[in-house]
Parts: sequence; structure tokens; C-alpha cells
Amino acid sequence: MTEKRYEKLGMLDNIERRDFVNGMLNSSLAFAASGLVPNVLAAAAGIPSTSPTTNAAAAPSGLYPPALTGMRGSSFPAYQVGHAMRDGTLHINEEQIQDAGEEYDLVVVGGGISGLSSALYYARDSGGQARTLVLDNHDDFGGHAKRNEFDFGGRTVISNAGTFSISPGSENARSFMQSIGIDDIARLNRDNQDTFFYQRLGMGQSVYYDQATFSKDLLMGDPAPWIEFVPLHDPNTPPDQTKRWSEFLARAPMNERARKDVYRLYTAKTDYLPDMTPAERVKRLRRITYRDFLLDIAKVDPMAVAYLRDRTFGSARGLSGMSAIAARRRGMPGFLGMDLGPDNPLPPSASSPPAATTHKPIANYHFPDGNATIARLIVRQLIPEALPGKTLEDSILQRADYSRLDLPTNRNRIRLSSTAVQVANTPNGVSVLYSRDGKIHRVRARHCVLACWHHIIPYICQELPSWQKEALRYQVHAVNLWVNVWLRNWRAFHKAGACFINAPSGYYSQILLECPVDIGGYKRSTSPDEPTVLTMLRVFETPGLPVKDQYRIARNEMYGTDFETYELHVRDQLSRMLGPYGFDARRDIAGITINRWGHGYSYMYSSVFDEFIDRGEQPPHERARMPCGNIAIANCDAAARDTTPDAIDQARRAVSELRMNLRNSVNF
Repeated sequence: MTEKRYEKLGMLDNIERRDFVNGMLNSSLAFAASGLVPNVLAAAAGIPSTSPTTNAAAAPSGLYPPALTGMRGSSFPAYQVGHAMRDGTLHINEEQIQDAGEEYDLVVVGGGISGLSSALYYARDSGGQARTLVLDNHDDFGGHAKRNEFDFGGRTVISNAGTFSISPGSENARSFMQSIGIDDIARLNRDNQDTFFYQRLGMGQSVYYDQATFSKDLLMGDPAPWIEFVPLHDPNTPPDQTKRWSEFLARAPMNERARKDVYRLYTAKTDYLPDMTPAERVKRLRRITYRDFLLDIAKVDPMAVAYLRDRTFGSARGLSGMSAIAARRRGMPGFLGMDLGPDNPLPPSASSPPAATTHKPIANYHFPDGNATIARLIVRQLIPEALPGKTLEDSILQRADYSRLDLPTNRNRIRLSSTAVQVANTPNGVSVLYSRDGKIHRVRARHCVLACWHHIIPYICQELPSWQKEALRYQVHAVNLWVNVWLRNWRAFHKAGACFINAPSGYYSQILLECPVDIGGYKRSTSPDEPTVLTMLRVFETPGLPVKDQYRIARNEMYGTDFETYELHVRDQLSRMLGPYGFDARRDIAGITINRWGHGYSYMYSSVFDEFIDRGEQPPHERARMPCGNIAIANCDAAARDTTPDAIDQARRAVSELRMNLRNSVNF
């Protein structure tokens, strides 16, 4: 890229993109100087130590983490100690341990929704008498459910930094959410979410064809109704989908065979396995990836596969990372003519009744900050002074007071930037060592809930049996790169008629404008002239490899990429897509927040890659979550699913296991 274009894209402008770099360096150097680790660990983390602009720091005291921009999510200050444990470079000497004599009824390792829920369940079970401490390695609570904010002067715009939406879940999860103030998701959908806002402005779903793959840069409307929270049509006036596909593909810059193949996948009732019974078809589709189904069974052109790439929104699996049967259940095309039996109903066809040709009723609800609202409401229950107020609505614009989280006078405390390094049963309960500010500290408790990732537990709880450690290591997380771009206006999107863009071969594959939600005094942008937030997602995929290896490669790439590269792709891709409609990256972008979640989504089993499923064996996560003395395990990994209700349910289970063993504990 020429220096002139580099400057034109605004790469040399002083936007809010690289906050608290010096703090990050100081934090790392202090940790190294402590003697616990021989190096600053940048190289071990896959980040060039000579590039100070690659990461933002943990928030210095007195700062407000949601408002930080630059590199956020789970970045170097949060994972440096964990990587030291992994690499065997963390050495703990007894004389280095600082013991302040703190004793609790419960210590929770991990301040995500499952960890926070565990603390609240435990506190409630004790009638409010228990003393709890939550430790988390990040500078903010919530785990994957964090909030990003950006102040435009006259308006603060809010977005999620990871977890996007909430579904009702189990009766236990529904009851828990009601107890913290979320009483009716259906009402929130009805009263607070303007589903057809963008459509009333003539905006809908679009696809961006890039020059490198499709011979030209072109943004055009896309007829594929594959994403629920950006519905394309009013259900009362369904379009002729067959006609829409014909018109769309006539203009699409694909080769002729790819056009015909995409049309066939979405509209033709073709049975690609005609000599099989429905049960045999299902068995076959369970054992192959969707990508292999497209290429080897449906026999589509590779360019058609490129068009469908990354359309598994929210699954964290590309076309080569999920089974064909799972793709069918997610509404991917190619199965209209395949009888899969009564337990596998066919998806809506192009000639289905109106309700099936438009969009499904939205089962989930999106708060302006995603599920960070849930984490914040739990914190309010644990430490009311940290988030004053009484209702869901009055919490939305209320800033959490981080100075109140860890006061000695609190019955429940949350201690951030603190990484647990050793958890062990003792005759009187549990001993917990954690690293903070380059020092090792000890606290004691009656009980402990490990609400951290499964793969880290064998490092911090050495007494677990080998079979349990093996089960804990089985799951490998999918990555999630969630980029929030703070825009001064969205005129170009309005002019282009696009509120959601799929970019099949773009660096960022999904681009979506702020979800149209108003709640608790928070108002989304209602005019193209107003500031808003744009989210850009990157789906990582390495076809031909087992999905776990794909996740590992993706994690290395994510953490090996510096902020400048992410930013350059943001500016370049938006300019190519929307430049013809007046978008100016230098003028329109006010800030960028890169949320990197190297361990973003809990591992979900696949009939392609996890052979034990068809053998009827006990799944690894059930063995992995077994309690050990006064230590229990709660997280999404323990459910082998990645939803917030699952996180809450696992917290309830873990705390119940500890309460059953309460008679074996010692009263402090």
C-alpha cells in the first residue's frame, strides 16, 4: 500500500486507538522485575515485544475499563501469567507469597457470568451471611460479556465487546434472570427493539464482492435471509424469493456455473443422496463437513463455496468446521429436497407460506452492551454500591463504580487483574494463590468455584486425578474477534441501503450497524447524521484440518496480529465497500476498539470430529466438571455449550455441590 493511500485512510490521524500503551509496558516490566518470570513474556505470547502499539494495558487505577479503546478483550496483561504457567516459566517460592490473612466462605476463580452467578448463588444460599471473593485476570468483570463505550461529546454510544444476546434458557436460568431484574425477554423484544427500523429507511442485507476473489469491488443487496436480528422483509408482504435470486445472481460477479449452483442450493428441491433412506442420509450428513457436502456431494463450483464462506454467523465455525447436518439446522442452503425424516424437518422453501419466507420470530434479546448488562446486574446484587439503582432500565446508563468492587468493608468482593495460579484443598478448606502486580498473594476459603476455562484448571489445581485433567484438556476454544468501529455518522450505509453486510472473502466477513434498541434512557442512533457503532467480525478457518487445529491456528494468528494491521483492514475494507457511497475513513472513523478473545467460545461437540458421540460414551465435559473436595467447577465449558443460560445453570450446579459438602467445611 502506498504512503499516500495509507495517509488517505486516516492511518496517521490521532484517533482514540492506542490508549494506555505506557501502562501496558510498565505492567509487563514490573512483572518481569519481580523475578517470577525471566522475561516480559511478549515473545511467548506471540506478540513482538518491540511494537508498543500492539496492545492496550490493563486499566490503571481510577480509569473506567469500558471506555478504553485500542486492543481490548483478552490481551497481553490478562494472559501473561497464564501463558507463563503453560510454558513452565512461572516459579513460586514460599518466601515470596504475601499472606494478608484474608479468609472467605467462597473464592471464585473467574469473573465471567458463571463466576459472578456462583458468588451470588452462594451468597443467597447463606441468607446473605457468606463472605465471597471473585478473582479475575482481566481489568474488567464479565468475562466474554463485556461492555465497550465511546464518548462523542454530546452522546455516549454503547456496544457489546463479545457475547451478543440472551435467550430464555432453562427454568433455572429464567428464574435467576428474573431475580436480578430481567423479568420478560418477550416484553423486551416487543417494547425495546425496533426490529424493522432500518428496513423502513430502505436498508437491508447486502453482500460485498472483493476484487481479489470476484474480479471487482461491488456492494449489492443480498436475498439470502440468514440472520435473524436483521430481517429483510415485512412478514405481511413476502417477496418472490425465486425471482429475487434470479435478479440478484444476474448481477453478481460470479462465473456462470457458480451462479447456477447458488441458485440451485437456495431454490431447487434436489435430493443429493437419492439411494439412501432418511436415517442413512442423516448418518452421512453427520459425518461430513458442510464444505465437503457442497464440493463432493452437491458438486458446486468453488466460487459458490466462496460466496457462502463465513455465513455461519455466531457459530465460530467456518464451513469446514461444522457438520452438514448442523449446517442444515442453522438454515444453510442445499437441503430443500432431502427427506431427513420426522426428527429433521425440512427448512422453509422458496414457495413456503409467508411466515416461512420472511424471518423467524426473534428468540433472543440484545441489550445495547450485549450480555454485559447481565454481568452488571449480578454485580449490583453482590455489591449494590458499585452500581446504584433498582431496575433493569436504570442500570443501562449507570456507570459502574470500580473503586467499590474490592473494599474491605464489602461482604462480597471482586478483585480484578488477579490471576489464580494455585488452588488446593486443605484440612480447613481451600488455599488460593493468585498473581497481581508481579506478586503472589494467598487467600483462604471454605470453598472454591473454578469458573475459569477448563484448559487452565489442570495448571492451577494439581491434585486433580489424571483422568479428570485429560477430560479438562479435551475442549479447545474457538476464537472471537469482535471489532467495534465508532462512526461519526452512517450516511454512506444509508445511501448504499445496507445495514448488514456479508463479505465472503473480506478480511472482516460480517459488518453490522448498531442493533436498533432503546432501553432505560439509552437511545440508538435514529438518523444517518448521528454517531453510531459499527461491528466488524472476522471468522478464521483453515479448511482440511480438524476443527481443534483450526482454532489453534486462528488463536496464533489473532494474537500475532498487531493493532495497526487490524486497523488498516478496517479502513481499507470500509473504503472499498462504501467509498462509492461517500464513506471517508479519515473523516468518519472516530475510534476503534479491537476485542480479541483467543478463548472466546466454549467447545461444542461435532459428529464429524468427536467420535465418542456416536459410540454413546460419557462426554468429556461431564467428567471434567466433577468436584474435588471443597472445589467445584462452573463455566460454559462444563456444559459444552456457549450460551449465557448454560453459564448460569453450571453455576447453580457447582454451588449446590459445595453446599452438599458444607458439613465437611470449617467455620471461619
